[in-house]
Amino acid sequence: MIWVRGEVVPDEALTVSVLDRTFEHGIGLFETLRTWEGRATLLGRHLARLTGWAEALGVPMDPHALPDQGAVDALREAEGIVGDCSLRIVLSGGFDDGRPGTLWMRTRPLPPAIPESGAAVCARWTVAGDDRLMQAKTLNYWSRRLAFEEGRRLGFDENLSRDESGAILEGSRSNLFLVRKGEIVTPRVDRASGGAAPFLPGIMRGVVMDRASALGLTTIEEDRMTLARMIEADECFLTNAGRGIMPVARFDPEGMAGSTEGGRYEAPGPVTHRLMTDLNAWLRSEDAR
Repeated sequence: MIWVRGEVVPDEALTVSVLDRTFEHGIGLFETLRTWEGRATLLGRHLARLTGWAEALGVPMDPHALPDQGAVDALREAEGIVGDCSLRIVLSGGFDDGRPGTLWMRTRPLPPAIPESGAAVCARWTVAGDDRLMQAKTLNYWSRRLAFEEGRRLGFDENLSRDESGAILEGSRSNLFLVRKGEIVTPRVDRASGGAAPFLPGIMRGVVMDRASALGLTTIEEDRMTLARMIEADECFLTNAGRGIMPVARFDPEGMAGSTEGGRYEAPGPVTHRLMTDLNAWLRSEDAR
């Protein structure tokens, strides 16, 4: 089932014109999120990002087409979903004459849990430093998809990106955090040298930074996260809208599953565990809603 134009309809009832720019150039945007105790706690933040990038990239959108919690409830009920689920909201590219495209929402099962022993990550994905589209959640997703699939093929849970200088930025589907001497470190969005870094600052990344501040933890945005800084870290974790915080146990830069080089971390370490406990409670709380 799919929610579109205020109604829940069968999958096959969704139609997108062949003249839509999605089919010409892959133009369009999407958001993925999940429910917590049945409620799409972060829906407002995701819709704000979708709306902001639609305006910035010139993707015409009808603001009245956006879903709300009632739409989420109706879709879950129609699907017979009892527990929590993932949600995917898609905005097609619209038309050359400025008419908005189609916006719809569908459900998915929650992603599989990261192994209790912690995630394994590599860093074999190189991105251009001036690629503006890396900052947005666009339907032009091949770069991220191929990076993720390469990581999985080599036996890793995530593949991290590097820019031309070798600085590490993010995962193909996640944002990156380190813990060093009790301080939380993450790549900077706006570089001190000018311009935005070519990575997508996720909604969960911002929530985790807010929760860290509420706990009195120091968060530092680092202009250039090097391999050496990664390897020297005490803890490492990733963030993702569907999984929250994902502790990392092993970092092997070149993707050699049996390598003794790279970083090894307690998963979760004490700071990561404290953040996870707080985040999971907050996402289900009335404060978050």
